[in-house]
Amino acid sequence: MTQKKIYSSSTVTLNFLCMKADFNKVSLSEMAEPQNVSEFAERVLMSTSLGDKLTRAPVSLTLDPPKRGSFTAPSVPGRPDYLKPRPNEGKSPFPSADQIQDEEQRGVLLHFFANHELLAVELMALALLKFPDAPDSFRKGILRTLQEEQNHTLWYLERMKDCGLKFGDYHLSPMIWSHISSMESPLDYVSRLSLTFEQANLDYAKHYSQVLARAGDQKSADLLSKIYRDEIAHVGYGLKWLRRWKQKSQSDWDAWHKQLHFPLSPIRAKGLAPFNEEGRRKAGMDEHFIGSIKRYQASRGRSPDLYWFNPDVELAANDINWTPPQRLERLAADLEYAFALAAPSSDDLILLRNQPSDRHREALAHHNLTFPEVSTISELHHIRKNRKIRHEQPWGIPNPTLLSKNLGLELRGLLDNSITAQICFNQKEIQAFIEINSHRNWLAKPLLSSAGRGLIKFSSDRIPSIKEAHLIEPWLNKEQEFSLLYQSNPIEQGGLRFLGICHQEVSNTGQWISSTSVPKPANGLPTECARLVANEVLPASKNEVQNALCTLLETHNYHGPVCIDSFLHRTSKGLEWHQISEINARWSMGRLAHNLRLKLCPNRSLTLTTIPKGVPLPKSAILLGDPTTAHTRIPVAIIQNS
Repeated sequence: MTQKKIYSSSTVTLNFLCMKADFNKVSLSEMAEPQNVSEFAERVLMSTSLGDKLTRAPVSLTLDPPKRGSFTAPSVPGRPDYLKPRPNEGKSPFPSADQIQDEEQRGVLLHFFANHELLAVELMALALLKFPDAPDSFRKGILRTLQEEQNHTLWYLERMKDCGLKFGDYHLSPMIWSHISSMESPLDYVSRLSLTFEQANLDYAKHYSQVLARAGDQKSADLLSKIYRDEIAHVGYGLKWLRRWKQKSQSDWDAWHKQLHFPLSPIRAKGLAPFNEEGRRKAGMDEHFIGSIKRYQASRGRSPDLYWFNPDVELAANDINWTPPQRLERLAADLEYAFALAAPSSDDLILLRNQPSDRHREALAHHNLTFPEVSTISELHHIRKNRKIRHEQPWGIPNPTLLSKNLGLELRGLLDNSITAQICFNQKEIQAFIEINSHRNWLAKPLLSSAGRGLIKFSSDRIPSIKEAHLIEPWLNKEQEFSLLYQSNPIEQGGLRFLGICHQEVSNTGQWISSTSVPKPANGLPTECARLVANEVLPASKNEVQNALCTLLETHNYHGPVCIDSFLHRTSKGLEWHQISEINARWSMGRLAHNLRLKLCPNRSLTLTTIPKGVPLPKSAILLGDPTTAHTRIPVAIIQNS
């Protein structure tokens, strides 16, 4: 095989690098000068001498491939003991922009970056050893990039020395190595390193160059600027090879995104710094790629909570063979985006029936609303089997006890509620119950139902025939409906917290119309209602109601979102408060409105409602649902002007 010389006399000399490496008192090894790419790469990867790792390829190096067969990556690259990466052991916090004013903290920042650059050097050496049959031009590109990363490492080490630090004084994370060293192909290499971690450096290098300049450290700022220019070329190199190897029908984004495997995801291609669109354009990325990565959300480390929208949970709890009818699935598909945008955090995973379109994501981004990591609801079983999930957080857990109307009766008992109610199983029991009460008009509610399903209004002289257990209670003249919102956590995480009061609008048949979250519970109410809410409802919600609810939920060992449906009603004595209508030990539309208000307008009121598909958008409204995929209704958030 003909050997190909690949570097000219412009290569940095060995003596120069010995001088550079001397600041760490690390001598070069006694290994013979490498003659080909495999020998050079093995020295860089496996040597325990920092000097060896940072010595550039000799002028005479040839591009002959190593012996056939796969190369097995070591668990960690060769390092002297004081430079060995250790997971989380002695982990140092990443300096904030304010801390960069301190010289030692600038050194800590450079220490982080130096470790990343050295890991990149070692991973590029590993790629040369793992993929001997890759195209010559691809391997030459890796070797050229490797030497630039060697320079970056040396530059960082010099500046660290000026700040009074030595390499190894702080924790060295193996995170980048653990994500990339298992790469299985050249396409895997450019997807994981060039287009993920080096893409993130476009954010870090530009941002911290500016931060360092503002801190008065122009020398370090100029260093980051030089590295930034190199990183643009490195990302462009990865993009060039992605385009060469991907299927022609695939977009750049789809090809790269699908090449990444859990736990690596596109979130790692964004630095914890302002998103740098300009650098990505200079690297050759198209607008679809840039927009997609900008909008992408996923966990950076912790295991995600898993969310999905199952608004038929009460019906499923009542029937182990439950299959939702098409009309309910369509309604769920229409409403689920409100849940996806309000409930999870950016570190979580949401399962949806319909993936949001790029256009809809862009529209939401204008309001600083983003989806977390998204997958399809059909993937639930696969995700449970293959992903490490912290908690499952569906709309509701199909637990008949927690979802039953009887839960509200239990809480009424703890509060000694004066409104009479009873569970009846047939017409005869209803007759016996209402005969001892003076009310004329009544309600019958199935124990497992929601949104007014199965609700029966009747008078005392027309008792309905029922075939299952119903909660029977008086029908009262409601003037204002609202929900008391709580979050039940384990004691060590703060226990039960009162979150606020959300005004509700419900139809005569019990179906939800809207929820309005307000900064102050009495905001927007008529004077008489506002006075009662401020003077009676709010204090009780934080004291006796909360205490009774805490006792009840501890009995049932429930943690999660809770809302109590409550209302004001007119009597002969005036306006009175009916404390407990129902308890929902699950998410609720009122809780979604509350979460959306905190995200969008914490000091203003927000109404969550729906509009029919095709109807013009109300003023100050934000389309939460995607009109291109909606069946009949679209959830919207309407921000009040005052």
